[in-house]
Amino acid sequence: MHQVVYLFMVVKNDMHPILSEKSAMPNVRLTAILFSIFCFALASRAHAEQPPATPGATHVARWKDDKKAAFMLMFDDSAPTHVKYVFPELKRRELIATFYINPGKGEWAAFKNAWEKELPAAGMEFGNHTMTHKGVHDVADAEGEIGKCNDIITQLFPGKSPRLISYGQPGVPKGAWNINDQQLKEILAKDHLIHRPNVDGRFAFIHLKTVDEMVRVMDGALEKGVAECVLFHGVGGDWLTFPLAGFKEFLDKIVEKRDKLWITTHIQEHKYETERDSATVSVLESTPAQIRVELKCTADPELYDAPLTLVTQVPATWTKCEITQGSAKTAVSAANGSIKYDALPDGRAITIRAVVDGK
Repeated sequence: MHQVVYLFMVVKNDMHPILSEKSAMPNVRLTAILFSIFCFALASRAHAEQPPATPGATHVARWKDDKKAAFMLMFDDSAPTHVKYVFPELKRRELIATFYINPGKGEWAAFKNAWEKELPAAGMEFGNHTMTHKGVHDVADAEGEIGKCNDIITQLFPGKSPRLISYGQPGVPKGAWNINDQQLKEILAKDHLIHRPNVDGRFAFIHLKTVDEMVRVMDGALEKGVAECVLFHGVGGDWLTFPLAGFKEFLDKIVEKRDKLWITTHIQEHKYETERDSATVSVLESTPAQIRVELKCTADPELYDAPLTLVTQVPATWTKCEITQGSAKTAVSAANGSIKYDALPDGRAITIRAVVDGK
């Protein structure tokens, strides 16, 4: 640091004659130039003094694949335009979304085959929005409205049980929702339902009336490194509708930023964030032959079973690496002395070795 200060004094002294002369250049401007030289020298010095990254040093990426932010598209009420317009446009761009369904409504029945076969097969996520969206009379009625919807979702998406399912509170007329927050909390806990993020101010047509307003939500996520969402009802028709042309334009804007944004569904985002925030990484071994790390988290492994993305420093000579955790193996390429890869936070050791001549 003292060398940088000395450099500043030398430059200032060398320029003293210029400062003393009556020059057309104001002294303020000369001072600014000197200060810029000083700042550049300081930054260069600090950069030069940074120690090289240590092989084995590992951290959990903030978002999957080390993306800068997470973004979710959500659709309420099983609207017919979700099947007619939304689903084809998402599929065309290889995007996924969360659909909050009401299987007891006529709109669902009119497109039953698409809801029960086509959307699940394409990797869309279904969230619980109650069976009929009409509200609930009491606890027993709520258990039926929510529980039956949950049963349908688990039937349409076979897999492990128990599992987490997203829940979106339906907007109903005043006086139509007759249970309190604690009663709802107990029902959701029993069915392993997770409230979706706060969507206030995130509804298309209601709050976000233009594509530019939606893009600002997405850009805000990138600036802050957080998870964000935009929620739709009708698209190109139905109710609370957003124009189809604007919807397509917004999807194209999302695709443009896919290299920075993790486009995901609510439960996948929730799992990642929950596991990440309670995760710890330990370096077990770092030698010229291999690196071993351990990844753990405190979240319930029965429900929180998603992999996290790790970023590990490797020797500069390693260009391709093999990652082993349990019986799972994968190969990744190194860039600038680091690799990124997915691993389960279950405490099993993760071994990293260089791949030489394909071995």
